[in-house]
Amino acid sequence: MEISEDLVRDLLREQHPDLAGLPLHEVAGGWGNQMWRLGDELAVRMQRMDKSPDLQLKERRWLPTLASRLPLPIPVPLREGAPSERFPKIWTVMTWVEGTPLDHGSITRGDHAAETLAGFLKALHVEAPADAPTAADFGAHPKHCTDGFERFFQAAAPTDLAVESMGRNGDRGLPGGKPNWGPAGRSSLDRVLKGL
Repeated sequence: MEISEDLVRDLLREQHPDLAGLPLHEVAGGWGNQMWRLGDELAVRMQRMDKSPDLQLKERRWLPTLASRLPLPIPVPLREGAPSERFPKIWTVMTWVEGTPLDHGSITRGDHAAETLAGFLKALHVEAPADAPTAADFGAHPKHCTDGFERFFQAAAPTDLAVESMGRNGDRGLPGGKPNWGPAGRSSLDRVLKGL
């Protein structure tokens, strides 16, 4: 099914008419969802590839909880879109995190980015609430997720220190015990790391 600007605007008119007049344009999204920028402060996340609404339902439930605990902004669901005859999947209106995606920009203040990211990960890597969902279909041990890390480290600190640090710390396992919140899915930056 093609998700066009006309379709998104029609769905907004039907379910959230107060938002339907805002400027709307497609932006880069992920594999399972198509993203549309709505005005200056919002985004519409349209379920595209996922066969089940489970991931968006988890996001709707848990992103507000995470946002209140994290030192950087993350997208927060504000409005829900229900399946309809024109679009048989759920969709969500979320806050927009301003910045340039990490894979389209560079970090010019590596020390600031490293400290900011470390603070974010420290706040994220805490014991999860007892009713937090698990995701057996996503995630892996960090030693299996190193693709792209070297490029990030080089952008953050273009020295041999980045590679040395990755070699020293990149294969560390996660501590045992209770489940922790997982890593963020989107990084934004505008010369400094400012949102995830």
